[in-house]
Amino acid sequence: MSLAQRGRVITSMTTSRQLNSRKRIPPKGRASARPIPSPSSPSNQITTPTAYDARVLKLRLPEQNELKNESERCSADLTRLESIGRALGQQVRIKRKDDVRFVALYTVKQANPDAGQSSADVVRAGKTSRARLGTTATIDATVQAQIVDIAPEPDAPDDARFFEVTKDCGEQTYFIAIAPHGGQIEPRTDEQAVEAAEELIAADFPASWWICKGFGDASKGAHDRWHITSTDIQPACFPKLRAISSRRFCDGVAFHGFQRRKNDADLYIGGAAPRPLKRAIKRLLNDLALPIEVKISTNEDSPKFQGFSPENLINRLATRGIHLEQSFEARKFYREIARAVARAFRSRLWLVICILLEALEKKRAVARDQLVEELRRDLGAGPIIVEHAIEREKAWRAQDRALTTTIKLFEELETRS
Repeated sequence: MSLAQRGRVITSMTTSRQLNSRKRIPPKGRASARPIPSPSSPSNQITTPTAYDARVLKLRLPEQNELKNESERCSADLTRLESIGRALGQQVRIKRKDDVRFVALYTVKQANPDAGQSSADVVRAGKTSRARLGTTATIDATVQAQIVDIAPEPDAPDDARFFEVTKDCGEQTYFIAIAPHGGQIEPRTDEQAVEAAEELIAADFPASWWICKGFGDASKGAHDRWHITSTDIQPACFPKLRAISSRRFCDGVAFHGFQRRKNDADLYIGGAAPRPLKRAIKRLLNDLALPIEVKISTNEDSPKFQGFSPENLINRLATRGIHLEQSFEARKFYREIARAVARAFRSRLWLVICILLEALEKKRAVARDQLVEELRRDLGAGPIIVEHAIEREKAWRAQDRALTTTIKLFEELETRS
């Protein structure tokens, strides 16, 4: 029996299929969008529109100073946004009406300051943000809920497009590799995510990958059209990402690229993962003896190199998230770097620990739900006996403390492995 198969057997014995697909609570303040109906919906059902006509105007300053230099963000009327199944903090696709060559992604970061019926169709954006659409003037446009294209056929002509690709069994929760800015946005990063995950799969470890590919044309480059910062990316807007984000992985790596400036290193190892894991990755990369400088990110580095925020996409997907930023020079060795990073996760001990940690977390959740259900049942049966309720709560706390201690012991064992 293979290691991946043994992992699934242990998981099915100690947890359940439900554990591997447990729902995650969205970050506070980020509402989930209503699902966009399929074109095959019955004709007698009310369907949600998927787009609306809009006017893209200048920001209202000083009320919207926070958006002044934000090229990827805008504000909109929340009611109109909701009408197409989108919400504040999520992504939309905006296309010019007078010149369909210009289309770009945006995060709706604010509600319009001038809410009202007469301005319901208004989208407000800063100068650099409007420039994404090829002009800084007032623009008549269409705001679309669907932000990703259908993946093209291999022989399809090159044109401006943005799409997702993924490989996921829908069950494993050990490892995820992602590249939200693949294609021409941050070249080679998508190939690295695939390479890292496939390297683990070939070594009989469970792994999944998710990438986005963006391409530009002569009118506007891929980065200017499609780049959305990792802390803003919302799974509700990316169907394939949404399917993966329904569960949490033990480990994950996000591959990114940046334009190197003087005094920058070539590769930064960031993310919310513990420092021992970052040191292990740095050691494996340095063993390659490549002509690049590798650095573990610190608070003194630029925020774009840190990836520490819990809102960073890889930290939302994985408990031990690694955010890898790479210069163009580093990405010349994209395959070697991806394979070296993957080797940091080829630990059979940590795979077993992940499975056991999952089982313990599930047991904690079940015990908590059971206590709540018992108290609710007692309350429905008549006046509750306070002493009995207190005893039950004490017993649950004792069990929870024991489980928490065990979880911490496993986590300490992981940092030493």
